[in-house]
Amino acid sequence: MNRTILYYPTIDIPTNSWLRHAVLYWDEVSSIIPKDWNDEIAIELSPDVQYLIAEGQFRPVRPEDLIINQSNLVSFEAFREEFHSIVSSVHFQNFINRNLYSYRSGRRSLAERERIFSRIHANKVSDMTFYFLEEMGLAKREDNYGWLWFEQNTALLYMSLLAKYLADIDINQTTIGTDYYTYEKLNFNRVSPENGFPVVSLNLDRVLPTPKDNVPLQDILKFKEKRADNLRHFKKMLSDFQSEVAKSESNTELKETVIGFRETLMSGVDDLSKTLSDSKINAGFKTFKSLINLKSPTTLLSAGATLNAKYGLVTLPLDWTAIGIGAVGAIELTGHYIENSNQQRAKLRESPFSYLHYASRANIINKY
Repeated sequence: MNRTILYYPTIDIPTNSWLRHAVLYWDEVSSIIPKDWNDEIAIELSPDVQYLIAEGQFRPVRPEDLIINQSNLVSFEAFREEFHSIVSSVHFQNFINRNLYSYRSGRRSLAERERIFSRIHANKVSDMTFYFLEEMGLAKREDNYGWLWFEQNTALLYMSLLAKYLADIDINQTTIGTDYYTYEKLNFNRVSPENGFPVVSLNLDRVLPTPKDNVPLQDILKFKEKRADNLRHFKKMLSDFQSEVAKSESNTELKETVIGFRETLMSGVDDLSKTLSDSKINAGFKTFKSLINLKSPTTLLSAGATLNAKYGLVTLPLDWTAIGIGAVGAIELTGHYIENSNQQRAKLRESPFSYLHYASRANIINKY
């Protein structure tokens, strides 16, 4: 069973350090790619993605597996209900109001107005959902019936939720990943303790060694094959730590887990950095973020939780100068409550169930 990362909310994966990070740390990368009536891929893929498909490192995920597959009817209904609920909410309506006002008022040029709508392939959308959005002024048909137009924020929300539910039904151990922070938050909406269940947000700030944008994918695949043991050890170290966080029953135990992990992490980063350097791969750091399901609901309560939906638990700086790297990172744990609709998903996946990767704001990308 492959460990897969499914990119969202767009079809096209950014061919920058996000893709190189994903190729390095996962067995395969995926995105949601529709097919036409002849079962051919309906869009033009980037040369990078075409290369990864040829090398068995990229797998297109079919939206039809959720939308029209009768065996996944329960999952599809849950997806549809969650999407309709969010779109109907006051919060989301306020979020898109400015774009809709500009579109309806006609004060912008046609080209400007069209930029606030995004195309969605018709195979990705049920008729019920399209008519629901059309009635709200959030969707319209294109002359070419293979495509629909969604208001751009609605389109990105739709693709974000679609990715989450497709990952659930996928045969592989599939995690969703994005570089759109707004849609990660909408996908796992944070609520008050009365309306949700507890998770810990793990933020490894400027920690994971990642190839720079200009590193050829061929070099990364060669590195993965040659240094498979180093990568396996590093990923297992992260996975074991997340499992320990999930089992912690108090804030004190969380802190002890982080302190114990610090030296292991620094040693692992040092090892992986040196192997990247030996392979002449120019690399920098990326921030890694994941949501971890807590086995004990009392963990956050013992940390002094109130009605707040977010509060800090642990922050531990990491001074990489000790291993010859001129940067400062951190291990951060933050508590949240997220909507109960995600609870079964978290239970089914003992490992973290959402990842967000983004480049550090600091200028620390240097050649080792």
